[in-house]
Amino acid sequence: MQTRSSTILREYNLKDTQSRRFVLKALMHFQKPASHKDIHHWIKEQDAATNLVTVYRTLETFERLGIVHRHPSSGGFILCSMDGEEGHHGFLRCEECGKVEEFCDDTLCHQEDRIAKKAGFAPKNHISETVGLCSECH
Repeated sequence: MQTRSSTILREYNLKDTQSRRFVLKALMHFQKPASHKDIHHWIKEQDAATNLVTVYRTLETFERLGIVHRHPSSGGFILCSMDGEEGHHGFLRCEECGKVEEFCDDTLCHQEDRIAKKAGFAPKNHISETVGLCSECH
């Protein structure tokens, strides 16, 4: 039986290693932005042997491929919930419960590019975050 983490690794043509599977499982467990250390600690609690450097390297690879996003305000990592969606990926973050919801908007992407270029800035990437209260906390 193929696990979700193994499926993700296969989709990105990555070698299916225990360390990579555990990093993905940790991110699925947290369901909100998690730091390198949070992920490493969770993996250790599962009695798996993955060192912190491996977690850093794995997350760098996942971020480069778009499997995860680095959350703007916390610097933590979250799985991309809109894999394959074209356009700007952003986040709605509840300041009460910490829930994070990802969105994708191609027009926002173009608007941010226009703003950056008008200021003489050459954008490579951008991620937006809107902070407020989710429907459950509102």
